[in-house]
Parts: sequence; structure tokens; C-alpha cells
Amino acid sequence: MPEKIYRVDVCIVGAGPAGMILALLLAHQGIKVLVLESHHNFERECRGEVLMPRFIQMMRQTGLLSCLEKYPHLKLKNFELHYKDKILANLDFSGICPEAPFALWMSQTVMLNALREKAATYPNFQLLFGVTARDVILEGEKIVGVTATRRAEQFEVRARVTVGADGRTSAIRRTAEFKMEYEDYDFDLVWFTVKRHECFENTVRAFFTPRRTYLVLPKHPDLFQCGILVGKGEFAQIREQGIEAMKQELLNAHPMLHDFARQLTDFEPFSVLQARVSYVARWAKEGCLLIGDAAHTCSPAGAIGVSVAAATAIVAADVIIKGFKRGDLSFATLSKVQTIRASDVQRIQTMQGFFTTAAFLKYPRLRPLALLSIFTLARAGILPKFFRRIAVMDEPLPIDPAISLENPPVV
Repeated sequence: MPEKIYRVDVCIVGAGPAGMILALLLAHQGIKVLVLESHHNFERECRGEVLMPRFIQMMRQTGLLSCLEKYPHLKLKNFELHYKDKILANLDFSGICPEAPFALWMSQTVMLNALREKAATYPNFQLLFGVTARDVILEGEKIVGVTATRRAEQFEVRARVTVGADGRTSAIRRTAEFKMEYEDYDFDLVWFTVKRHECFENTVRAFFTPRRTYLVLPKHPDLFQCGILVGKGEFAQIREQGIEAMKQELLNAHPMLHDFARQLTDFEPFSVLQARVSYVARWAKEGCLLIGDAAHTCSPAGAIGVSVAAATAIVAADVIIKGFKRGDLSFATLSKVQTIRASDVQRIQTMQGFFTTAAFLKYPRLRPLALLSIFTLARAGILPKFFRRIAVMDEPLPIDPAISLENPPVV
């Protein structure tokens, strides 16, 4: 028997951006929310810290932007594509999205703490760290909560809605037996951090070299977060070649990497992210909903994974709030989240696939042709339009304006 039973309206497993945004919007409407997070705090290294204009648009729509802007961040004005020492394209955010003329760099630790501080102003919000979700609780065909442990204590959470926001390795997705519609994995991203030189402005960049594609993202206050696109499992082969070969490759890539390369003595500064793109066939079951990376993952291309997850969380908040108002939290109601979000998610995943193809991880001999194509598209004004379709929302999210934090609660 569990030592304790929590009874709430909504239990959210996972306190990442999607989970915390959902929790805050629900708490603002008087819905009793409990968030369970496996880590012991928000102090951890994250990669999804560049937030494209579509994120700015969503935060304005929900009344969250003014809250987040009080915390340390950088405003990024453009996205550059480079080949060696030449700029192939310079995409100015003000031209692509006048209504949100910048991308935002914000540490995910800072963002999550900001969301928690705001949510904590509502007495119906609670967050528990250091919790391992063990299983979902079934009554017939309906999921009515989860079993979990914390510091060897076993407990249950009983909820009218259980939300899996626990990432790409979601325990809720696994234990509730949600099925994948597809999962693709073509490349890895090798991450590392370098000191920012004063001559390099805070700009999002992609560097193409004869061998590799590099992503370079500003990191507050004076760093760059860099990623190298490599073939699936290829980093193991790179390690076998030794650190000197890695140093030489970085020295040949770009001057901003030279100081970092010269100081390398081992592979400790590098971490590998598997660039998996996935999509769950059905995001809802009776009493349960998946959001964010638990429901759909994006590749790192375009730095929009957090934005896509946040959009699903906001739509989920709107659907759940309306469901509480009507007294209808059925499978049909929860399924509306996927109905609203599916086309946008899959369109973005498809467009990201074009970028992966352009990187020519499988066909490096065709790289010069790909770079020429990028340059031609930029000169013709087509590339900014292509990028806008990923980085910008053409229309606001289809949600009730009343759920904004700038408005009084509607429940």
C-alpha cells in the first residue's frame, strides 16, 4: 500500500518547459496541479536554449513574455549561414518576423525557475522534485493517476487528467503503452561550449565546412554552444582516431574554435545527442495525455524543439481548461490537442528533414551542390521564406485569449 495519496485535478509528470508552461496556465485558472520531476532541481545542462520568434509570439499570446524578460537572457537579431570565411546567407529576424524581431537565448534552468516562481504564487500549484514515476494507475480502461517513489517513499497521485511531459524517454508513454507512429534517427549532434570572442556578435550561426556542418548558438553571458552534425554512431569512430585528429578538424573548421581546440586534452568536453525525430500515433487515452517530447520530437535543425513543445503545452492547457468548464475530460476532449497540433508538428519535422539532407551527412560529395543551392535560394529571397515557415507562426495559436496570465481566471 502507498504511504501517501495525493488527490489533484491534473498530475503532470515532467517539469521541462512543456510541463511547467502547462502547469502555470492551469494553476492560473484555479485548477489543482501537481508536477512530478525526476531531477532534484533545475540545475542541469540543457541544449534547447535558443528560442525562435515563434516562441516569442506564443509567450506574448499567453502573457508570459513580460514575466520571462525579467530574468537573464540575450536577444538575438539574426541567423547566418557560413561556408569557410564567406556568409552564404544572413537571415534578419526583423525582416522575417516584424512582430517578434528577435530570437531569445535563455538558460533552460533560468526559464524553468522563472516559471516555477510564478506558478508558486498560486496555492493550487505544487512541484515535487526527486520523484520517479513508476506506473500509471488503471481503473478499467481509464488512467486515473500514477504510482511513484521519492526518497524510498512510495505514493500515489490520483488525478482527473494525467499528463506525460517527461521527454523523449517518457515513463508515462511506456507504462501506458502508447504506440509510436514513426521514429527516425539519421545523425548525432556532438555538443561542446567555447568562450565567445568579442569580435563575434550574438548571432545564431550554421557553419558548413567541406566535411561537417556546425551549429553555433550564443550562450549567456559570454559563451557559444557548438554542435557538430555527425553520422549516426560516428562519434565513436572519431574517438578511436584520438584527440589530436579532433583538434585538427576543429582548427580547420573556423577561427572561433581555435582556442578551444588548442586546449583539448581529451573528449571530456563533448556530449552526444541522438537526433531522433519521433511521433506518437495517438497522444491521448482515457484520462491521459502526452505533450512535448513525450508525444513528438524534433531534430535540432532550426533550434525550435522547445517552441514546438511549448505550443502543444499551450493548446493542451486551453483544451483541459475548457474540459473542466464543461465537465468533460474524456478521450474525445483530450484528443483535440493532437487534432489541433498534428499538422504543424509534422510539417516542421518534414522541413527539418530538408536541412538534414542539405547537410549531406550520407552524401558528402554532393555538399558543394547543396551549398550552391543555399546561396542561390538566399539570393532569390526564397531561403528567408523557407526559414520563416519553421521559425515563425503565421497565425496565433487557436486558444481562448482568456487563458492569458494577463486576464483573470475563467474557471
